[in-house]
Amino acid sequence: MQAFQSALSILAFSFASAMPAAIADESFYDVPPPGRLIDLGGYRLHIHCQGMGSPTVVLDAGLGDWSTHWTAVQNLLKADTRVCSYDRAGYGWSDPGPRPRDSQRIVAELHSLLEKASVEPPYVLVGHSFGGLNMRLFASTYVGEVAGLVLVEASHPESLPYQRNEAGTAPSTSPANQLMMVYPVEPEVLPVPPEAQQAINDNLLRTKSRVTSRGEYRALGHSVLELQRSRPFGDLPLTVLSRGKREWPYGADGDLKEKSWQLQQMELARLSNLSHYVVATNSGHHIHIDQPDLVAGAVLDMISEERRESASLLR
Repeated sequence: MQAFQSALSILAFSFASAMPAAIADESFYDVPPPGRLIDLGGYRLHIHCQGMGSPTVVLDAGLGDWSTHWTAVQNLLKADTRVCSYDRAGYGWSDPGPRPRDSQRIVAELHSLLEKASVEPPYVLVGHSFGGLNMRLFASTYVGEVAGLVLVEASHPESLPYQRNEAGTAPSTSPANQLMMVYPVEPEVLPVPPEAQQAINDNLLRTKSRVTSRGEYRALGHSVLELQRSRPFGDLPLTVLSRGKREWPYGADGDLKEKSWQLQQMELARLSNLSHYVVATNSGHHIHIDQPDLVAGAVLDMISEERRESASLLR
């Protein structure tokens, strides 16, 4: 067993050693970026903003996903307000960023990106899966800039597949984690708008996104600890969208995991005194792809309430 683990570690090191050349490939995309590339000091992040109005909606995708996965939701929102999707460092059209790729760094980068791109608060934050964890940390870090939070099948700290070290303070670097996301990936067939499909497939076939996914995965332990130190939401408007379709395999173990996930989603709804919990009956984990109208509707409801409150304060 020890010899097998050593072989895996050597294999992982070999993959890592070969990756910089792939990451530096300038011909990353056949699809031009729909938005802008903003320099954060040695590396650029891609942000795509459409529409006009306040508050601005900011979208953060799950681990392994990027701005293109929000295309349908963004199309539904852009007529009513300003909406911005972006690619975390190392995904889509964004350059790789400094490590570790934990939520604290990701949130700081997003805040700097919004400032440099002149995207002013207030923000309604929308996060899917791991992106939900990031948006929770953003909302608790930049309290005065956030008007609301929508969590779309957001990761709960107890649901994340990370491993801690013996002290319980950091993720381990097991052979399984070392090899995370370095295997070839087949193109996805998703019910997304045509303009999104080619970009999604192009990105999946590039080494850069797989390396980035592995880096975020390995930093999950740190991300959870950062979130646990964050402040509570109080009366911040919060909507939690939870899937209605089963994701775990059938059987005793799958039944337990499915029940735990649903209970954890309900627990997320208790993070604020002003929260709504919505089950997306016809969706799996990617609610924003399966039922984009439901996600957009939840966001628009929050925006309408924010605008009513703002108008009443001006009277």
